Amino acid sequence: MMQRVMATIVTYGEALEAERLVGITGSGHFVIAHAIPGIAPSMEMLDDLIAAGLQTAYPFTVDPAAPLDVDNWRLTESQTAKLRRMYREQALYDRKLKALGCRGPDGYTCTPYLPEVGNTPRRGDILAWSESACVVFANAVLGARTNRNGAIIDLLCNIAGKVPLSGFLTDEGRRATWCLRIKTRARPLPQLLGAAIGRLVLADVPYIVGLDRFLGGGIDADTRDYLHELGAAAAAAGAVGLFHVENVTPEAVDAGPAIMDRDCQTAVIDEDTLADLTASYPVLWRDAAAAPAKCFLGCPHLSRNQLQKWSAAIENALQRHGRRRLAVHTTICAAPPVLQAFAKSRAWRRLIDAGVRFSPACAMQLFDNDLSRDDAVITNSTKLRTYTHARFFPDDDIADIVVTGRLRHAP
Repeated sequence: MMQRVMATIVTYGEALEAERLVGITGSGHFVIAHAIPGIAPSMEMLDDLIAAGLQTAYPFTVDPAAPLDVDNWRLTESQTAKLRRMYREQALYDRKLKALGCRGPDGYTCTPYLPEVGNTPRRGDILAWSESACVVFANAVLGARTNRNGAIIDLLCNIAGKVPLSGFLTDEGRRATWCLRIKTRARPLPQLLGAAIGRLVLADVPYIVGLDRFLGGGIDADTRDYLHELGAAAAAAGAVGLFHVENVTPEAVDAGPAIMDRDCQTAVIDEDTLADLTASYPVLWRDAAAAPAKCFLGCPHLSRNQLQKWSAAIENALQRHGRRRLAVHTTICAAPPVLQAFAKSRAWRRLIDAGVRFSPACAMQLFDNDLSRDDAVITNSTKLRTYTHARFFPDDDIADIVVTGRLRHAP
């Protein structure tokens, strides 16, 4: 069985024109966290791996759990029944992942690198990750090295402890091929800036100049959260797996403009760029004039810092409009250990009392199909907007909309 695993990895490496395999030095993070009908061949392969006694070299984390905490999503009986049928093999799949080396329920998240979760790669670590939002964060913000691997290949590489030396694992593959100059008057929304970058550079590597005016030097909690949202949006709108921010991200701090190719393409992103982007988003609701029914925040999962900020924003909006409860059903998503920590705060209770619900799952798994096609969903996530029919609004508008139930500024 290990021979078959290695043969697969070698064939993968040959397709990437890699010269050799290199050893993995950190834990994996995998993209498929749920079992739905149609992945039977993969399930059989997992059985074969388990029967041979194989496990990953390091315990791994995996994307958010299936959205079976139905009360937190306010689903109809019909939706709930369909969801349970869709994920009827989930418990079995979870046991298979555990047997192969999964860390367990607390490791189901798209933010494995947060301290509460603990899968935080070191700079220079060689990884074989797959989830796009995690890959770009590990590469850009942490300075680890991973390609955006496909599902199953990520698992096999981590079982073998080897990965093809190609792409972002090489110095050459990490060089910037775009120079993007940010010329906005105020700090741009990370979700919009990331989407603009992804649409422009696609899968290339951008060197971003001018963003440090708003972020400062180095990476603190606020900057980490900003770059986490920017990267997820860039990976969804394009296929960005690495970016450099001048004076901020580790390789840009060390190398400066020398990390750019000589023949870099250049572009400017300003307020007009972001306004045009927002205006281009189509309204995919069946009834474009409908009142919003649901709001989902946390795609990707929120940090404790972000949970506190959303708590303050929602409480301020409630006070501003003289209300005690939200008018729009709102679910906020974060990693299980992040939610466990936040649940000890007063902010948690205040949000619960206002009608907010929390989930460790992922809204995208509910809405990238026709299960909830009739729901008028709003979000501040350009990733969720990209893959579903959810309608995008900036953070400040979201807080007012969920309190009043009215679309104040419809893009």
